[in-house]
This record gives sequence, C-alpha cells and structure tokens, in this order.
Amino acid sequence: MKRSIRDNINMPYTLHDMSVCEFEILDNDIVMKTQSGIVEITPLCRQVEGYVEFHNVQWDFSYVYLLGVTGNVGTFTGEKMFLKDFIDKYKQFGFSVMDETYGYNMTKYCGYLLSNRQHHECIIEIYHEGDMVFVAEE
Repeated sequence: MKRSIRDNINMPYTLHDMSVCEFEILDNDIVMKTQSGIVEITPLCRQVEGYVEFHNVQWDFSYVYLLGVTGNVGTFTGEKMFLKDFIDKYKQFGFSVMDETYGYNMTKYCGYLLSNRQHHECIIEIYHEGDMVFVAEE
C-alpha cells in the first residue's frame, strides 16, 4: 500500500466524481471509502483502489449539511447535523463528490447524497487535527 499525506497545496489524488459509500469510525479517526477508489492527479491520471483516512477528527467541529434539491438558486430548506450523528443515522447511502476544498485542518466535500430514495444537496465538513492520508492499494 502507498500512503500519501495530504499537504495543503499539491494533492496526490482526487475524489471528484467518486461516490462515497462508507464511513468507518476508529476512535477519533475516520476511514472514508468510495465505490471505486481514488484518482491520481499526476499523469496518467489513473483510477486506483484506495480510501482516505482522517486522523484526530474533532467531532464538535465536524458537520454535515443536508439541503433539499430545489434547483440551482432560490430558497431552500435543510438540516445541519454533527458528522458523527450523520454516520450513525445514514448506514446505506451514496454521496457523489462534486467539489473538494482543503484548508488548514479542514476538508470539505460538496455534492449530492442519495439515501432511502431521497436526494439532497450535501456538504460534509471534517475538522481534523491529524493528517489526512490517501491510501492507494498498489
């Protein structure tokens, strides 16, 4: 296995257009798995089996926003919850990543969630004081 710690400028992999299907909690760490791995950003830009680890997640500052899908602009309704509550509540889901944002101790994914035949626009914010690690199975 190849382990790549994310820095804040040069990403070795992307999750764009990947479908997240599972979060596994291990104490204060999260393992996030997709249906089809991760994509290398460097040429050849190949898709490889793999997953992402977040270390020392700060649960009190990690959130999920579920918004009703109403179109591109306009008013909306929604719900904000703690990431841990989301993981406990949503056991079977597909979250399609459309955008990734990385900052100091923060990772944010925006996209669409499908669960129980319901669609939501979704934002997942993970505040982690430890490393974010891309694990590629070679």
